[in-house]
Parts: sequence; structure tokens; C-alpha cells
Amino acid sequence: MQTKDKPISNTQRNKKATKRIIVEVVIAFIILIPAIVLCIYWKRLIINRIFKTILLKPNTEGYDAWLHPPTTITRGYHLFNITNPIEIVTNPTSTTVHVKETPSYSYSLSSTKQDVQWSTDNKSISYSIHRLFTRHPTQFNPSFVNDTGVFLDLVRAIFRTQFQAKASQAFYALAGMETFPHRNAVEQLEGFTSDLFKSIQDKMTGPNTAKSGFIYRYNGSRSYNYTIKSGLMEKGQVLAFASEHIPFSFSSPDYYGFPIYDGLTFVPMLFDKPSLNIFQPDFCRPLNVKFNKVLSMFGGIEVHEYVIKLVDLNQCNDVNDINTCPELDKLDISQCISASLPDNTIFLSKAHFYGSSNETIEQMNIQGFTPTRDKHEALIYFEPYSGTPLRAHHRVQLNIDAIIDPMKTSNFESEQLTPAGRKGIKRMIPLVWIDQEVNVNDETIRILRMVHFALRYGQIIIITLAVVLIIIIIVVMEVIARRKAKNQRIERGGNPKSDPFL
Repeated sequence: MQTKDKPISNTQRNKKATKRIIVEVVIAFIILIPAIVLCIYWKRLIINRIFKTILLKPNTEGYDAWLHPPTTITRGYHLFNITNPIEIVTNPTSTTVHVKETPSYSYSLSSTKQDVQWSTDNKSISYSIHRLFTRHPTQFNPSFVNDTGVFLDLVRAIFRTQFQAKASQAFYALAGMETFPHRNAVEQLEGFTSDLFKSIQDKMTGPNTAKSGFIYRYNGSRSYNYTIKSGLMEKGQVLAFASEHIPFSFSSPDYYGFPIYDGLTFVPMLFDKPSLNIFQPDFCRPLNVKFNKVLSMFGGIEVHEYVIKLVDLNQCNDVNDINTCPELDKLDISQCISASLPDNTIFLSKAHFYGSSNETIEQMNIQGFTPTRDKHEALIYFEPYSGTPLRAHHRVQLNIDAIIDPMKTSNFESEQLTPAGRKGIKRMIPLVWIDQEVNVNDETIRILRMVHFALRYGQIIIITLAVVLIIIIIVVMEVIARRKAKNQRIERGGNPKSDPFL
């Protein structure tokens, strides 16, 4: 047995150091290997957690979020005030139409899913959409109710399409002489009546027929009925659609040759989806949204920006691929507005005809459009892993190719109009453009920000923590070993300063 007066040999000291190093290496591997494995599967673990959260099944977190989405929807209506109505009707062929948009009349939109029914196998859901418009509590100025302007009489313009190129006296007897009456602006949205409207009121369809108005007609009603798929990677794909307002409907998943989504339910993992087709029930057709670029928004979330495109579904090179359909400056949606309307009467376009060709702009001969990307482009910003639309700017414009009957003014009153007796001239007249903004709440943003932080830096943090832990353990073991050796030397009466550092 070694006595305390007998010094420890270098061989014994080296053996202890070797054993200690082996232990340290083993500990390092024990910590580092699980850390490396965790890094390898880290992204998959996060994505699986996302999938579990957004799974659309009864009595799940994903179903509750789908039923009560954490979003606020604000819809602004910009009417087009016609500033030279007399010049237009007295010379409809060549007169430039001068327009000036009104302020944005902003409304809070509550869109809720009701009458939810699951299929027996839980692979599809049927539901209806109830919408309620209320004046925005802060953005709708109370003084707006007094705004007036000169607006195209849409009821009269639609009624005019039922007559020949040259209107008869019967038309004027029912519709009057004013193509562009001076009216209250907000009433164009919230509802108004006229003698002509009352005469054709019994032909109106839908739940709200007492008045005419862009909001009034479907406010507070069960407007649309959907059946969609609920599977994780196909949820939101429309199987059937019906409307209370117009006869358009379908009940086949193959009605279109490509998947379309209800616009309220989205699939995850958008990395391999350069485009999506979102059905717009107000216009009875899908709109194509195409991936544009990746942006960092909301404090570090990598979002995918999609741009809404207007495409002609009747001119596709491949009916099963919407990406082969040509993009248009305006889309005919006449049959969605009224089954009795002739084709090519009501058109959907981007706000202020943003992005339209010079040829289209010249043909319309309208002055007053000031299109810019920030104000008029239609954009959606998706969180790509969950498919959550974090912000959306649905910006579209309604226009009518109206028949303007040439008029002449009285010799005594310049504003007293009588028919000139010539054929009507078709002119594109903008009616209103809609700026609908959708935002998710701050809590959802906070959670997704944490998810993206974990995806971006999680592996680095795991390896860093593992290395730091290894270093701490090694340092502690070395300090303990040195302190133990020092104590042994003191017990032997040796000089600790003369011993080499272990």
C-alpha cells in the first residue's frame, strides 16, 4: 500500500489522466450523439407538431381554429364618382369618362361557418357561410353618411340590356332619362330604392330584396354553401358549391379540371405549390394565386407572397392545368350577377385596372385611374408550413360595359336631357373597387414567430448547448481532479507549487 510520504509516480498520474480523458470523451459522445440525432430530426418534429395542430378532425385544435379563425376582416368600398356625366351622355362615343373615387367606406366583416356537417367517414365537411357587415368602429367616419356623388344607376344599366341597341319609349317610361343620377354614396352600398327598382323587385332573387345595394343584398344572410375535403394535405378542396343569390352551383369534384379551395381552408407545406386556385363565391369562379417571392415579415416569419391572377378558364391549353390559361385584364362575370344578363356585361378587374395593357386602358378611355402596387395589387401572404394566410389584400373592381343612349340637352336648360334617337353606345364604366384586408391576431403571429425561430436557429442552439454542456462537464471534472491532487500533496507534506498542472 502506498503511504502518504511516498510520491505518486508519473505512470500512475498518467493512468489517472487517461482514465479521466476516456470518461470525458464518453460523456461528450453521450451528449453529442443525441444532440446530433435531434438536429437531424428537428425540422421533422416541428412540422409534425404543426400538422397535429392544424389537423381538421372533429374535436381537435385544428377544427376549433377552422370554425373560429383568429382573423379580423375589414372591407373598404371605393365608389367611382362620375364627374362629367352630361358630356358622356351627349357624346358617348368619344368623350373621356372622368372618374374620381370616393373615400374608402370601411366595414367590419364577420364571416362565420354554420350548419357544419361531417361525412360519416370524416373525410369531408359541409357548411354554410353567414356574413354580417357593420360599419367599422374607427375607420368609418360618421360624416360619410352625407356624402353624395354621381354614380351609374346599376339597376337601370342592367335593365337596359333587355332592349335593342336603340331604346324604345317604353324603356324611358320605366327607367327615366338619367343614366348617371346624383345620389347618396353610402346608400349605394347599404341599400336604396327607386321607381325602376320597385317595378322589377318581384324578379329579384336571394334573401334581401327590399332594396338595391352592394352590401345590402347579402348582408346578414346565409349566402353560400360548401362541401370540402378535410384530409390534411387536401383540406379545403371544394367538392360542391351552391349560392342563395344566383343559380350557379356544382356538386362534382371534377367540375374543374384542377383542385380549387374554398378560400377559408388552406393546405400546409406550400413549398411545392407554385399556384393555388381559390374559389370566389361573389363572382362564381376560381381566381388563381401564384407564388411571387419569399419575404421576412412580422418580426422574423418567412412568408410566401402570392399574387392574384385573373385567368380565362375557357382558353386553357390544358384544361387540367390552370397555369396554361391566359391571364386577362378583365373577366366576364355577368352570369354570376344575373342569369338574364347578356355575356360580356359585368366584368371583374384588378383595382384601377392595375397591370392592364396599354391597349385596354386606351380602349376604355377613362381618366382617373392611378394604379400602384401598394394600393391596388391583390396579394396574399402565407406562412408556408401551416398554410396560414397571415395577411391578405383582396383587391378587385367591378365594371359594367353599359349601353349609353345618346342624349341631347334642352335649349333652355343644359341639364334637361331628352333622347337623341340614335343607337346606344357601349362604354366601360367602373362601379366600385373593393379592398378587403384580412389579418390574423397577435397571438397566432407570436406562435408562428416562435416556430420560425425554432426552425431557423433550433439546430444551432441544440449543438451549441450540447458543446457548452460538454465543456462545463470537462472543466468541472478537471477542476475536481486538480483539487483532489492538490489535497493529496498537502496531506503528504509536499509543495503544491512544485507539482505540474494536471
